[in-house]
Amino acid sequence: MNIKSLLLGSAAAMVAVSGASAADAIIAAEPEPVEYVRVCDAFGAGYFYIPGTETCLKISGFARFDVGFNSNDDSYSSTTRGRLNIQAKEDTELGLLHAYIRFQGNTAPDDDSTYDAETFIDQAYLELGGLVAGYTENTFVSSKNGGASGFGTHSDDGLAYGYGQSNQIGYNFTGSNWFANISANDDADGDSYTPDFTGRVGGVWGGATIFAAAGYDQSAENFGIKLGLNTDIGAAGNLIVQGFYADGPTRYGANKTAFAAAGTRTAEWSILASYQQTFSPKFKGSIGGQYSADYYSAALTGQAPLGSANSGVDSWAVEGVLVWMPVTNFEVRGEVRHTAFSGPNAAEDATTGLFRLQRNF
Repeated sequence: MNIKSLLLGSAAAMVAVSGASAADAIIAAEPEPVEYVRVCDAFGAGYFYIPGTETCLKISGFARFDVGFNSNDDSYSSTTRGRLNIQAKEDTELGLLHAYIRFQGNTAPDDDSTYDAETFIDQAYLELGGLVAGYTENTFVSSKNGGASGFGTHSDDGLAYGYGQSNQIGYNFTGSNWFANISANDDADGDSYTPDFTGRVGGVWGGATIFAAAGYDQSAENFGIKLGLNTDIGAAGNLIVQGFYADGPTRYGANKTAFAAAGTRTAEWSILASYQQTFSPKFKGSIGGQYSADYYSAALTGQAPLGSANSGVDSWAVEGVLVWMPVTNFEVRGEVRHTAFSGPNAAEDATTGLFRLQRNF
């Protein structure tokens, strides 16, 4: 074999080996496509799809710092609160499927100069079509389909309008310009198979909402009703008027600590009104007031119902609120309120207020 044949044979062998190595080489797999979070615009701003599902999720809440004062004991107090709201929505063949969970925590000084902190689920409920079940405001206070027909005045606590939360199950009926609902509420007294019942009915015409609400308190064997109006006035004003009647001590009424002895009491009659004016996109203010007559002298629990008996204790309250929003999602709020009582064993008059800084998201 000459040298030329040897070289040609070696080259052929190297080509063959090289070809075999190329055929056996490991090729890296293409990366899987990443499913980025998509905006869900079916339910308004802030929702996004949970990856791999058709469920839309929204996260919101706030962080706030309050300083309050009370003229009765010439003192001030501070409270910090954080709130996280989680909503999940999707359309189904039975209507909207919705879940709402509100986590909330408060931190405030204790009597021994330390700080107490509490964190809890403030609300958690589900909706499917008109069905509502879970822990939230009862329908005497508000309803999920009632728009502006809930709560009290434009201030932080809304004065005395019967606020309450409970485990409940109910149903919402919604028309083109009307709404109604009814719910059975666990009153948490544990001594009866009968729940409380609350309901609401109303209509919306233009910028006005008119409603009526009622609640039956089975443990007290009494009921309360209220009528209300919430209406826009011009492009920048809003007026709230509500009237209350209760046939005895009940959680469904205009309730306040009206006596010198501790305990929240119910007024037989009450009326509140509040007007809010928006002066600019960054500044608004409101004034409000409430008159309550003939508080029932029995406490909400632990005493027999008094029927139509009353104590002769009356009260009135006035309040003023200013809200400044220097930048988007940041609120500076100031409130002042004076409450006066008259009648035997009435509570002491008081001037209270708060200053608040709040960041919403």
